[in-house]
Amino acid sequence: MNKKSESLSELATVALRAAVDKVIEDHRQRGRPLAIWRDGKVVMLPPEEAKLLREERASYGGKAP
Repeated sequence: MNKKSESLSELATVALRAAVDKVIEDHRQRGRPLAIWRDGKVVMLPPEEAKLLREERASYGGKAP
């Protein structure tokens, strides 16, 4: 990606996605449940299901990279 053509919001979205991926992987490796927001409720997700979250890309109000 050309950094000059990217807006600050696009850069923030990329950074947010990378941070979320890092947290998910950390919880999976440590065997800790992960609190997520699903259907208007907080859900504690078992660590073995955390890897599946990477496939369910969340929307942060912007377009996916």
